[in-house]
Order: sequence, then C-alpha cells, then structure tokens
Amino acid sequence: MTQNEIQPIEPIGKRLLHEKVSDALLSYIYRNGLKPGDKLPGERQLALELTVGRNSVRQGLCQLEEDGIVERMVGKGAFLRKEVSADSIQLKLLRVNYKDLLEIKINLEQLAIRRAIDIATDEQIRELKGFATKLCDLAAKGQFSIDLDREFHTALLGCGGSPTLSQLVLSLVDSLNSYSKTWGDVSNVWVRTIPYHMDIAVALEQRQLSFALAASEYIFQHDLQVLNELTDIHRYQERKK
Repeated sequence: MTQNEIQPIEPIGKRLLHEKVSDALLSYIYRNGLKPGDKLPGERQLALELTVGRNSVRQGLCQLEEDGIVERMVGKGAFLRKEVSADSIQLKLLRVNYKDLLEIKINLEQLAIRRAIDIATDEQIRELKGFATKLCDLAAKGQFSIDLDREFHTALLGCGGSPTLSQLVLSLVDSLNSYSKTWGDVSNVWVRTIPYHMDIAVALEQRQLSFALAASEYIFQHDLQVLNELTDIHRYQERKK
C-alpha cells in the first residue's frame, strides 16, 4: 500500500474517552488493511489526528494491547499483532451500543416507576404481580422467557401511565433482546434477575419508591456485569487464537 492510498484517521471529539480512541484505531487498521507486523503511527501523530491528548492515545493503545491486537515496543512504537476483521469491530461496537441502550432503558424505566408509585391502579399492579409470579415459576425450573419478560415490562410501563414512555422503552427492550441473541443462549444468566422483578411489583403495591428503584437498579447492574463477563470471555478466546 502506497502513502497516497492510505486513508486518514478520522478525528474524534475531545469529550470522548480512551475507548473511543481504541475504536478509531480499530477502524483505521481495518480500513487501511494493515497486516500483522505493520507499524501504527506514533503517539504524537495519533494525538494530532484524533485531536486528543497523548495520554488518551496511550490508554487507547493499552486497551488494544490488552485485547491482543497490538504490541507496543519501548522505543520502537506500536505494531499490529493480529489482523482486525469486520466481525471484531462489530462486536466492540455492539458492546458499546448495548451498554448505551441499557443506560437509556434504566433511566426511562425508573421514570415510569416514579410515576407508577402515584398513579398505578390496584388492578394494574395485580396484573404486574401476575407476570412476575409466572416468571418466578419458570425461574424455579431454571427457565427464562423473553416474551414473558417483555409482558412484565409492558405492564410495568403501563403502570406509569404514559404511552409515549412505554413505546420508547419497549423499543429499547426489543433492541436489547435482538442484540443479546448474538451471544447465543444465555437465558440462564437472566434467571438471576427474576426475584427482583417480583420485588418491583411488591414495592409498587406497597407504594415504596426506594425499594422499587433499588430492585430496578439491581437488574441494570446485573445486565452490565453479564455484558462485561461475556466481553472478557470473548477477549480470552481471541487471545487463544
């Protein structure tokens, strides 16, 4: 590849962290067809082209080194250790997108919970508890139903009394379910969150906002933990290749 054929590195905003630097470097490596053994631009040049500080560049390179993609050699620079595929870029973007969707979902759903504390009817809460009971019955058998879980969240959002909010969150739920299918069958890990679905329903019944929010927050933190664990497993498998 000649100098004229090399595509430039796309700048990124200063507000973005070193994960975005590693993303930009992955894209640069892939778009320019770099092969194992090829040298990456120096930290000073990367900092200028990415419009970030050298420390962010260094952290981004460290991340790629941890992932087994580059190797840094003191006094010589960073060299590509493993060829970057479109699949590896997609997986990294998937992880970022999934985390962003989770954060948006929890914020909107907790808004619905705050509304539900004041306006949910007894009938709505009984329906919510009914779905939670069915989820718990399945969990006792080690089973998890995505469809039933969606019905629970639909009922929960209904308790909040805002069709617009419900539509937004359910769209996020469907996107998250679609993303999670790329991991294979991980329903066994979602089973652990089922008791907290019931806790949300009971807390709404007792009009205890703090308990309902705490249960919702636990589900969110568990989902993040699962995401990180699956990412670590993928990195381990990639390093063994």
